[in-house]
Amino acid sequence: MTTTDSDASSSTAMEEAITSTDPVTLAKVWAMGGMTAVLAGLVAGLLVSLERLDLEGAGIFGSGDELFQFWSAHRVALVLLGVLPMLIALGTTIVPRQCGANTLLFPRAAALACWTWLIGAGMTVVGFLVDGGLGTPDGGGQRQATALTLMGILLVVGGLMVAIMCILSTIFSGRAAGMGLGDIPYLSWTTLVAGTIWLGMLPVLAANAVLAYVDLRGRPAIRFGAEDAIWEQLSWVFTHPAIYLLALPVLGIALDAISSATGSEPANRGVLLIATAAFGFLSFGAYAQSFFDTPGTPIMEEAIYVLAAFAIVPVALVVLGGVLDLLRRGGSSLGPRPPASVVLSVIAVLLTVVGTVLGALRVVAPWDLLETSVTGAHFTLIVGAAIIGAVAGLNHWGQELLGSPGSPGMILLGGLAASLGVVLIGAADAVSGFLGQADFTGVDLATAGYPDSATAALNSISTLGAVAFLVAGLIWAVAGVKHLAAEPGGTG
Repeated sequence: MTTTDSDASSSTAMEEAITSTDPVTLAKVWAMGGMTAVLAGLVAGLLVSLERLDLEGAGIFGSGDELFQFWSAHRVALVLLGVLPMLIALGTTIVPRQCGANTLLFPRAAALACWTWLIGAGMTVVGFLVDGGLGTPDGGGQRQATALTLMGILLVVGGLMVAIMCILSTIFSGRAAGMGLGDIPYLSWTTLVAGTIWLGMLPVLAANAVLAYVDLRGRPAIRFGAEDAIWEQLSWVFTHPAIYLLALPVLGIALDAISSATGSEPANRGVLLIATAAFGFLSFGAYAQSFFDTPGTPIMEEAIYVLAAFAIVPVALVVLGGVLDLLRRGGSSLGPRPPASVVLSVIAVLLTVVGTVLGALRVVAPWDLLETSVTGAHFTLIVGAAIIGAVAGLNHWGQELLGSPGSPGMILLGGLAASLGVVLIGAADAVSGFLGQADFTGVDLATAGYPDSATAALNSISTLGAVAFLVAGLIWAVAGVKHLAAEPGGTG
């Protein structure tokens, strides 16, 4: 059989994509995979919001177990499969350039990390779709599919850890001679801090998954692998304080993007470096596992948990002050139409500050908000800020990533839609939480708080927010496809 030239070139292109150690190629995989996961997570979130409109029965899902699977898939997709990979895309390409490194250190390990994560992400998604996921409240999931989901998460965590180690190695050992850690740009600094904390938390998450997997396999689960216990062992990574770590590189993106656009530097660089380092330190959340509470001493009521929630608020305000100072000193150079990356970065920082304030209110014991939809609102604000900030970063450095500036108008439009969605979801769910609505509502009124309260109208507002957020994701997806299809140096 004769192989045509077109077949050979097609095969060669595929081989090059799979075997490439080029940071730009790997960054494309991370960014495209992350954005696809964000879209999937937003779809799952919208379906859950639609179901919550009718708490008297299961109109979309067949049972509370199915609803729980999509509810938990929404959070897994946005955090482990979405935001983190998008941030790693920037860390793989932009961080080495900021540090003066010739390339990313350990490129083969970086390629292995990328494809390991991608395979794990695929397994995780399949596990959720075939009635597995991270267990169900009533034990109605498929045990083999749940095991597949846990194995997928282990591969995802492994890929993320190796990728982070490659980025941190480049910052420590690959930066230009004479450049100290205090001299590196803000994205690289916040990536260094966030990556260090992630390397302390991700192994704990992997250990949780291993415990559940081993107990789940081969015989009826005793404790760790019981379907109604798996989520509780992993949920700490999707809430305070661990969730704040997603927003930390976004703070660095904002400072770098605004500095570049205004041509000015913060007057208090040292203070900002210390503040962002403190933000990362306060985000360490591997200890906050309610599953391992000892009787009478719930971790979510202990001083370290409560103090961290309040301490991170002034730290976030310090960073916001640095951003506002940059805008004050160099805002006149932005003109009547500031770059999309600047607008979205400022929005992301503001949402982060609001999220930290809500996180502090959430831990006030007399209000008893930990199990209410305030937790969901807190998640939406912080993760929404991280998504908007990551998109701002990808837009700001799009020329360096893909050789073309992309479509800033579409990026801005999507960002404004996402901001509207995040605000609507966050505000409605926060108020619903104060009225008593549970974080996971199930499909009956008994688990949804007070049937006679105003939560029905608030859930409608939250659903509108979910629609706006999904529309934003679709706009960004179209902009991303146009960007990838653009010729280097073109306008996209």
